[in-house]
Amino acid sequence: MKSNPFTVSSPEMMDAAEMRRLYVPLAEDFEIDDPGHVFVHGHRGCGKSMMLRLLAPDCKFIELNKSLQDLPFLGVYATIKSTDLDIAEFERIKNQYAGIVLAEHSLSLFLASKTLQSLRDHTGDCLKGETERKELDTFLQTYVFQRLQLSTQSTLTEEQRISDPLKHAIDAIDSKYGELIDYFRQISLSGEAEEYTPFRGRVVGYREFLFPLCSSITKLTCMPSGVPLYILLDDADNLNSLQTQVLNTWVSYRTGKAVSFKISTQLGYKHYRTTGNQRIEAPHDFKEVNISTIYTGGTSKGAYPKWVEDIVSKRLSGHEISADAKVFFPVSEAQEKAINAIKEKYKTDWEESGKGYRPSDDASRYARPDYIKSLVGPSKQGSTYLYAGFEQLVHISSGIIRYFLDDAASMYAEEAKLLQVNSGDKNLAKVSFIRPTIQDQITRDSADALMIDNLDKLLGEAELDLEKSATKDDFKQLRNLIQALGGIFQAILLSDRSERRVFSIALSDVPAEEITRILKLGVKHGYLYDGAIGSKDGRWRTRKYVMTRRLAPTFKLDPTGFAGYLFVTSDLLRTAIQNPVRAIREFEQNRLGTVIDDNQLTLELES
Repeated sequence: MKSNPFTVSSPEMMDAAEMRRLYVPLAEDFEIDDPGHVFVHGHRGCGKSMMLRLLAPDCKFIELNKSLQDLPFLGVYATIKSTDLDIAEFERIKNQYAGIVLAEHSLSLFLASKTLQSLRDHTGDCLKGETERKELDTFLQTYVFQRLQLSTQSTLTEEQRISDPLKHAIDAIDSKYGELIDYFRQISLSGEAEEYTPFRGRVVGYREFLFPLCSSITKLTCMPSGVPLYILLDDADNLNSLQTQVLNTWVSYRTGKAVSFKISTQLGYKHYRTTGNQRIEAPHDFKEVNISTIYTGGTSKGAYPKWVEDIVSKRLSGHEISADAKVFFPVSEAQEKAINAIKEKYKTDWEESGKGYRPSDDASRYARPDYIKSLVGPSKQGSTYLYAGFEQLVHISSGIIRYFLDDAASMYAEEAKLLQVNSGDKNLAKVSFIRPTIQDQITRDSADALMIDNLDKLLGEAELDLEKSATKDDFKQLRNLIQALGGIFQAILLSDRSERRVFSIALSDVPAEEITRILKLGVKHGYLYDGAIGSKDGRWRTRKYVMTRRLAPTFKLDPTGFAGYLFVTSDLLRTAIQNPVRAIREFEQNRLGTVIDDNQLTLELES
């Protein structure tokens, strides 16, 4: 067992026992295990891969305490890494129909290999009988070797049939995939792109190869009879544009009763066009779930904190640490004492100067912002606000469990290191709580990494983006936008407004395409979360964008509790992406002015 209870491993690297040991069900039932195609969207770390991986047979064995033959479906987990299928040489032929054909060929072979590998991994002793071996032999000849035109040279020997026939079939498929890779390597050396060299090998697709293979697997005696097969396709953003067209075309076939695609994306899926340039649409062709907006858009007010608390408790218990989440991540007692004193004053003064409906309203709304203001405003006391305590850490994670766990793992490591230094015992690592100063430091380090290091990396990588989805200027404008929003939100926090905790903007008009592009880029990379609210006049719905609370330490903001949102114009956003200092200054000089009125700061819970 790992010494750090908060260490996060990639789901494809974890065995089923570890998956089940760490898994805590999400508060919402997304019903992705029902037949039919599903797109599961969400930022990195929100739990998409875990959801898909848990549908694989080895995890279902443990969850349901059933054998392979009794499963309600057969899941085939396949993650799309950037090096798996995104072959750069597709760019050389993407304007030719051959590009579509070869894209389907590559994706079909890749998933066929994954499907047979899943069968090989999970059938156990089911294929050891003579009858089962002969049945499998016939199946592989019919759906693999003959379809790949390998029936003569690839007939299984008796030894192969007995030892590992599935491996032989997988090797045959991988060999065909290797031929395609060799072809692309050759055309990359062929000179000008116009000198197209046709592919000479056998080409397969979904209708005549992958679908018959997948839909017939569950007819084998050793398999659960008649149940659907789910292809659990993780990180589909990494498919290139042509392969995305191919996958969309397969979704449009609506074969979900027999073969369903469960597709996860990190909000960067290329498009929803088929090879015939038709658009697939929800709910006719597929179901769509966005996990990120579930926990950041106000629809699940208490579910996320309780979910995180359950995860923390389970991980601590697994490491024999007897502390609940709030004890393990304590608040700064001195800080909370000072804030509570401000709360009491608001309650005492409520009858004479109260703004809320009851004394506790003003106390909870203004006490913490007032305390932060006392540390960063004109009357600065010299202390620093501490981002510590389980509840604050949950808010700062912005609805993404990976962010909480990554920071918690770093905090645990720092606390263990400090205990070892103080005790002089290198083997001492018994951590019973994380001191507030360590919580604060790690949280601030993560905010700096997101605002500085990560954006620097995105700027550097922009030149390597073959899809040209974003330029260096786009990321510079995104940085400007976030700096402007953070500065404006800080100005509101330090003001005397009736609502000072603001993390969201709402659009009061339709922005130009260049502004929309930067907003979408912010959503894709986790700086913003999008949603919808009623327009100022209540006649329609408009876009809302929530800045991640991970950046609260960067801009000295209060990440907790209720927060207002602020209607903004395209003019303000245009200034923000070009000159953040000017945008903040104009906002402060206008004292909100025409940008927002008092009654437009409506309260809404965002996490």
